[in-house]
Amino acid sequence: MRNASWPAMLSQVFGGSFAAVALFGFLWMNFTGSSGHVAAFALVSVVTLAVARWKGGSILAELSGIRCLLPTASPTVWLSSAVVLGLALRILVMMLFPAIPMHNWNLDHVRYWDLAHKLVDGADYDEPEGRAYWPPGLPLAVAALLPLFGSASAVLYNIITFVIAQIITFMLGRVLGGWRVGCLAAFFLAVWPNFVFAVTLLNKECLLIVLWPVAAYFYLRAHEVLLDKKAGLFAVFAGASVGYSALTQPSMLLLPICLALFSILITGWRRRTCICVLAATCGFVAVVTPWMVRNYAVFHRFMPITSGAGHFYMVAQPRSDGRFDALGSKEWVALSADEVVRNEQAYSLGIQAVRDHPLHFLSTVLRKPFYLFGQDIKNIYWNFDHQDGKADTPGKHVLIYFISNGFYLAIILIISMWVMTKQYVWDATPALNLLWMFTLYPIFAHSLFEVAERHHYGALPFMAIFAAMALVLAGRHANADFDEIADGAEIMSTG
Repeated sequence: MRNASWPAMLSQVFGGSFAAVALFGFLWMNFTGSSGHVAAFALVSVVTLAVARWKGGSILAELSGIRCLLPTASPTVWLSSAVVLGLALRILVMMLFPAIPMHNWNLDHVRYWDLAHKLVDGADYDEPEGRAYWPPGLPLAVAALLPLFGSASAVLYNIITFVIAQIITFMLGRVLGGWRVGCLAAFFLAVWPNFVFAVTLLNKECLLIVLWPVAAYFYLRAHEVLLDKKAGLFAVFAGASVGYSALTQPSMLLLPICLALFSILITGWRRRTCICVLAATCGFVAVVTPWMVRNYAVFHRFMPITSGAGHFYMVAQPRSDGRFDALGSKEWVALSADEVVRNEQAYSLGIQAVRDHPLHFLSTVLRKPFYLFGQDIKNIYWNFDHQDGKADTPGKHVLIYFISNGFYLAIILIISMWVMTKQYVWDATPALNLLWMFTLYPIFAHSLFEVAERHHYGALPFMAIFAAMALVLAGRHANADFDEIADGAEIMSTG
C-alpha cells in the first residue's frame, strides 16, 4: 500500500488548523457568556472535528447526491449564470441601501474616497492622519474610474472587482479540481452574503479578493508550464499581484514569503524554483518601489508603505484585546503633530508596553486568530446597523445576520469535513498548500498588529474553492460515472 505524500499531509495540517481555529472562533465570537464557556466551546469544536474525521466523507457524499448542488450545465452557462445572479443580488442591495458616506460608510471608506478625488485633482496625498497613513492601493484603483464615472465609481469598483473575482476563482478552481470545482466555487462566491453587501461600501479588501487568487493562479501556472521564459512571466504577474496587495493592505508586505516557501517546500531547490522566486520578487519590487520612493521623497527617510505604527501601539497597551481601540487611536494621534515622530514614538512606546506586560500581549496574540475567523457579518453591519450618531440595534436585523453567519458556518463545516477525513491526503494536490498558506497568512501578519474580521476577506475565494472541492470530490468517489478530475502537471497531481 503506497503512503500519502508529505505535501498532502502538510496540506491536511494546514486545513485542520484552519478548521479548528474557525470552528472555535465562530462559537466564541457569536455565543457570548462567562469565561467558563471557553471550555465548552473547545469541547464542541473537538467533538465536531472528531465527527468530521469519522463521518465527514459519508456526509459529504450525501450532500453531493443532491444534484442541484453540483454543476451539470456547461462551464460557460454555469459561470455566466453565477455572475448574473451575483449582479442581481448586488443591484438589489444597491437599491435598498444606497452608498451614503458616514451613513453606511465608516471613516476609512470616506478617507479613501477623498484621497481618490485628490489623486484625480492633482492635490497632495494627505489626510488629517498624515501623508502616508492611508495605503494607496484602493485610492489609485478608484481614481482610475472617477474621471469617467464620477460618483458612480464606488459602486462600479465593487461590480468590477466582483466580476473579476468570479472569473479568476473559476479559473483557479478549474486548474485545481476541474470545471465542476471552478463552477461551484464561483457560485459560492457570487451568493456569499457578506461579500454581496460590500457592494455599497468602499472596502479595500474587495481588491484583495481579486488579487490573492490572481497571485495564486499565476504562481501555480509558473510551476506548471514547460518553458522557463513563460514561467518567469507568470511569476512576475504573481509577484506584482502580491505587491499591489501590499499597497492595498500593508500587512501583506511579507506575503511573498508564502510564494518562496511554497516553491522550496513543494518543488525543492530546482532551476524552476529559482526562476519563480526571483521573478516573483522582481514583480513585487517593481510594484511597491515607486510608492516607497515617494515616501522617502516626502519624509526624507525610509518608510515602507504607511506610517501605521499606531496599529501596533493600540494593541500593545495593557487594556487592549487585540482589536481596534478608539481611545488608543486618539492617544496615538496625540503623540505628536509630526507624522514621522509620531510613527517612531508609537513603535518605541508599543515595544515598551510589550516589555512591561508581556503576558497580556501574548494573550491578545493567542486570541487574534479567533477574532479573524470568528464572524463574517461586518459588511452587513455597516449597511444595517451603523448610523452616525445612533445606537446600534442588532436585534432588529437578527435574520440577516443569521443568514450571513449561517452561510459562513456551512462553508467552514464543509471544509472541516473534507480536510479531516482520511481520504483528504489522497485527494489533496501539492498546489493546495499555496492556498492554505495564503488563507492562514493573516494570522501571522496581524499577530503584532490590530486584527479584524475584514482581514480574512482576501481568502474568501480560497474558502469557496475548498468547499467546492469537498463536494465535487465526494461526488466523484460516490458515483463511478462522475466526471474524473485530471491534470497533467506534477504540482496539480495528487500524492
